[in-house]
Amino acid sequence: MPSATETKDIKTLQEQAHRVIYVIIGHGVINDRVAKVTKLNIKDSTIVLVAPVATGVAHEEVVVKPYPNPTGLFRFLSLPKFKRTIDHYLFFPSNKILYVKAVQRVLQKRIHADIKHGKQVVVLTCVPSHDLCLLGLALKQTFPQIYWMVDWQDLWSYDENYFERTPRPYRPSLLRLERRIHRMCDLNVTTNSYAKHVLEDVYGVPSGRVVAIPHHFSNDDLAVSGNDTTNLAQSGKQGVVKIGFLGTLFKPPRVPGTIVQQALREINASGVRVELHIHGNFPKHATTESLARMREDGLWFHGRSNHQDSVRKLMQYDFLLLLLADLPNSRAVMSIKLPHYLSLGIPIIAVVPEPSAVANIVMETGAGYVVPINSNWQAQLGTILRSARANTSALCRSESAIQNYSWSNLSKHWIDILIFGRSTS
Repeated sequence: MPSATETKDIKTLQEQAHRVIYVIIGHGVINDRVAKVTKLNIKDSTIVLVAPVATGVAHEEVVVKPYPNPTGLFRFLSLPKFKRTIDHYLFFPSNKILYVKAVQRVLQKRIHADIKHGKQVVVLTCVPSHDLCLLGLALKQTFPQIYWMVDWQDLWSYDENYFERTPRPYRPSLLRLERRIHRMCDLNVTTNSYAKHVLEDVYGVPSGRVVAIPHHFSNDDLAVSGNDTTNLAQSGKQGVVKIGFLGTLFKPPRVPGTIVQQALREINASGVRVELHIHGNFPKHATTESLARMREDGLWFHGRSNHQDSVRKLMQYDFLLLLLADLPNSRAVMSIKLPHYLSLGIPIIAVVPEPSAVANIVMETGAGYVVPINSNWQAQLGTILRSARANTSALCRSESAIQNYSWSNLSKHWIDILIFGRSTS
């Protein structure tokens, strides 16, 4: 919590600022994309993070607790599955609406006061959770003069992960709501040009109201750069090709870890020694026996650590793996870890759909190999790994293209849209 002096300073800045920017998230954990936006220094502006818990990231935070869920009684009665079922059908789009309504009550009072004092108000809703779009819609209807932006870090109905979890009777309502949001929102922000075209071509959003600002890397935050990896000894020279992976490997349907395990088993059986080191969650329901079998197949699980430590640990590997199934939204999503992979200077193996946002970025930067998952990818992966062991692989890495994903570059685009509603860079 800020001290009394800091609180006074914040209040003074608010009174002097001509623009108030509300950045709204629906989770307690704040990702680096949002954290960086809340720390921007924009002349004559104050940025306020709205979240369900205090994060300690932004200069000013408004903590809003969700309204009490009346079905919480079922948890105390040891009926959690029944509670989830009731919540599934009772709330639209989900029980996150209990948070959205609470935020709406708080922000309506604040925005009314802001406008009364002649301030420009910008509202940036960062999704998922997609229920937050209902908040932006309600605020835009109440205060038409505000500038409302949605940061679509994941698209909504285009993503089977979200759409298929919506109860079937609600799906037509969700599609109507989504069209209404696209129509009312002043600016739709996506993480890549592929997703930008999806909003334009599939959903009919005018191109002037869609902008792509990718996820970023920051050398200052991670204390690494591509040059830091040049003198590392490559483990492949000792006879074992080691691959690093950041995140959850077994996360179907989007991340099909099972088929990678099978491919590694076959490659190791062919005589090429390969290990995949996973820095992230252990598989759900994993047992000591199943983890031992995975180790035999070449999968090593190191568990979770903080983001900076995880990325630094990736510097010891010969390759870094990206994995996405051949699903519509997998083509439109940009993994938030991809820019950090780019910054490390280690060749990337992207087993992903082609075309897709990830495939396009890896090819554009020359940072690695694209192995189309909608092809005979196991054979291609084996060829890449055998070449690595023979030290015959070569890439044409474009440092200038990679710098397009640095925060020092992308922060300018964020400042532009928060001030002008469009990118002028």
